[in-house]
Amino acid sequence: MQSPVGRSPGVARRVLIDLAVRDYQRQYQGTYLGFVWMFLQPLLFIAVLYMIFTVGFRAQRTVDMPFGLYLVCGMISWNYISGNLGAITGIVRAHAYLVKKVDVDLSVLPAVKLLSSLLPHLFLIGFAIGVAWWQGYEPAWYTLQVFYYLGASMVLLTGLGWISCSTSLFVRDVSNIVTVVTQFGFWLTPVFWNIRMIPDQYHWLIKLNPAVYVVTGYRDSIVAGIPLWDRWAEGAYFWSLALAICFIGHRVFKRLRPHFAEVV
Repeated sequence: MQSPVGRSPGVARRVLIDLAVRDYQRQYQGTYLGFVWMFLQPLLFIAVLYMIFTVGFRAQRTVDMPFGLYLVCGMISWNYISGNLGAITGIVRAHAYLVKKVDVDLSVLPAVKLLSSLLPHLFLIGFAIGVAWWQGYEPAWYTLQVFYYLGASMVLLTGLGWISCSTSLFVRDVSNIVTVVTQFGFWLTPVFWNIRMIPDQYHWLIKLNPAVYVVTGYRDSIVAGIPLWDRWAEGAYFWSLALAICFIGHRVFKRLRPHFAEVV
């Protein structure tokens, strides 16, 4: 039987969008506020962190822009990465009813999760741009770069997702490893702290984390107005790593795909 996902680009898009819409609706099904939680949760978390670091640690002294903006840009970019990586890791099990359907290309499942979480993320990007404008940082053409960095994070997450969602079916520890990595990643990524707080000779260690490129890029686009080509070295490293992960991830997923039905 020919795959409906591969039968034509139009069919592939319809299947992808349909799955993304269903995933979006399922996340908050049965709650009173429904999709409002998708916006409310991250905003409340940002507000709590803002109070902790401004009142408790006086963190605004460590950055060269209003700390609220610094934190908002960092948090919305990091939350999209960490939240989706965790969700994609379990996405094959969440769609177990599709595993035995040989006419469905399961490799689109990471894209399903990325698309279903896109609407609230776009709302948060708009919120960050609005806050920046209110603080005196008017939108400019540099602001559009945020969509480039969003696309970069989606490419990275697709590759990592192929690896994690396929291997976690056979090794349950993978899910725990992803959880630990994202927890440590929050503290090792300059989400609420400035990389200049550490000695210059150790900056390269921090920048090995590909999330740093995306988090910094959101701030460059929304607040600082720094063109992406000013960070060409970081960009070259990021894309080399992201494309390598995608290549490896796709091969791993393709190799393990025939055995999914045995473990789901």
